[in-house]
Amino acid sequence: MGKKRLSIIGRGTVGCLNALKFSNLGYDIDWYHDPKKPALAVGEGTDLVLPKFLYKEMGLNYEDLFKLDAHYKQGIEKINWGSKPFTHWFGLGNMALHINANKLQDYICQHIKDKVNIIEKKVDNKLKSFTIDCSGTPSLLEDEFKLTPIPVNKAYVVQCPWDKPTFNKTICIAKSYGWVFLIPLQDRCSVGYIYNSHYSQHENVQHELSSILKDYNLMAKEGNVMSFENFYRKNNFNENLVYNGNASFFLEPLEATSLNTSIKIIDQTHKILCGGNPEIENKKYINTLEETIDIIMLHYLIDPPTKSNFWEMANHKANTWFKLRYKDYPKIGLITQGDSLHYATWFENSFKQNLSGMNLYEKLNSFK
Repeated sequence: MGKKRLSIIGRGTVGCLNALKFSNLGYDIDWYHDPKKPALAVGEGTDLVLPKFLYKEMGLNYEDLFKLDAHYKQGIEKINWGSKPFTHWFGLGNMALHINANKLQDYICQHIKDKVNIIEKKVDNKLKSFTIDCSGTPSLLEDEFKLTPIPVNKAYVVQCPWDKPTFNKTICIAKSYGWVFLIPLQDRCSVGYIYNSHYSQHENVQHELSSILKDYNLMAKEGNVMSFENFYRKNNFNENLVYNGNASFFLEPLEATSLNTSIKIIDQTHKILCGGNPEIENKKYINTLEETIDIIMLHYLIDPPTKSNFWEMANHKANTWFKLRYKDYPKIGLITQGDSLHYATWFENSFKQNLSGMNLYEKLNSFK
């Protein structure tokens, strides 16, 4: 029998998904919410895994989610990532979501409030029961973390109200200092410029973002700047403690990989609770995170849309990364072969569309 009592720390989206899953499995849960720490409402783009998870655990369908300001996501349109725009389609009958993170969090909390013990209190993760720490990004990234070569560290995000969505895809545009996303929700479009503050002046980023807003007839109502590091834990699974969400890892939002990875960690946590080996799960976790980094870093191998200090740095980091990966991780050689492949959050069709669209086959084969 697995352990039946556990504690969850954190009320963000990933904390909510953990509380939902393990309350459904019959665990006796103490769920700690820090009353002075508002839940972070980022990660509004998702892939195909979240809608399936919500349907399985709550019976939620797309119509229910639209009432929470969610909107269809048929794929990711990519502009300036290759010789011409292309779309990473999810395939006929497959639909992901753009979500309003705050509304989804509130809905899940309301749905399970009678099945969990909610405690409004700040705690550390040194509790007596098995603990899932979803408390957010650590204040210090020390020896237990591994930093990644991902070349961006800042996001300037604005919210643009509208009457209704005008497109059903995430739009990603490669620009001089990084890249821009447009995420359509029911009541607004979330637009963000992802860049590196060491290679780009914020004023230049603002100028390019303003031009994009004009192109899409959007007007920003509010905006904020977020700094971040890209990292993951060297040791995520322990006998009595597991990390998830930003307490476990953070990788920039290109390809919206975070919630998919967090749901994988939920499944691994269940294995640990049922007597699984933390060492085995840690190896799977590191492989998943490094494969996800591969997917992100592919985008920085492209011939840049413009010559800039940012793209010179990003190209250098990507080339260095893939030289090491082709040497140390044989599975990466499969991504150009078109065989049946599941690699982090991508399958073979994702690789075919993106490697072709970004003109990367020849470049990747040169690393072999």
